[in-house]
Amino acid sequence: MKKSLLSLALTIGIIGTANAQSIEVSLGTGALVSGQLKLEGMYHLDPTSSTNLELRLISFSEVSDEDNTVNASFTGFAFSPEYMMYFNGSGDDNEGMYAGAYLRFKSMASSGWEELDENLILVPANFTQTALGMGLNLGWHGALENGITFRLYAGAGYNFVNSITHTDTYESLLSAIYGVPFHVRSGINFGYRF
Repeated sequence: MKKSLLSLALTIGIIGTANAQSIEVSLGTGALVSGQLKLEGMYHLDPTSSTNLELRLISFSEVSDEDNTVNASFTGFAFSPEYMMYFNGSGDDNEGMYAGAYLRFKSMASSGWEELDENLILVPANFTQTALGMGLNLGWHGALENGITFRLYAGAGYNFVNSITHTDTYESLLSAIYGVPFHVRSGINFGYRF
């Protein structure tokens, strides 16, 4: 199934490149809450629709206040192909308010994560997550005359596959939160349109 979805995303990207009105690359701050950096490539198919491929790298560390040592870290990535439709009455191509439908694949692992057990003792509570979902988002996309672009969006989706594997025997509260099948997607992007 993963190979089929990847093949579909690549096919859409290749078709989009062949017929693209313009191409845009951007760098953003991933999810607003986590502030993770991400890279995006967008193909404007016509004045009212675009395809987008997002790659977000997950790299977060919890650092001790006392001696700046890393207590725990979270690493992984999220990959999201998206189709966007613009609702623009002003006549500017691929600008203004839009709605997008997306697929999302996420793989993440924790290392060094500890939580208090029922006896109030810190125990290892590492886990991995593999999720595949889809969702909808709304956003606003703008472009300046010199090609610089900016985009703000927020949305929500559902993970129809959401596998949490505990690498330690303790089932943590954090892994239970990530085990909820719903997810949010948001960002602020700055880029350049060719």
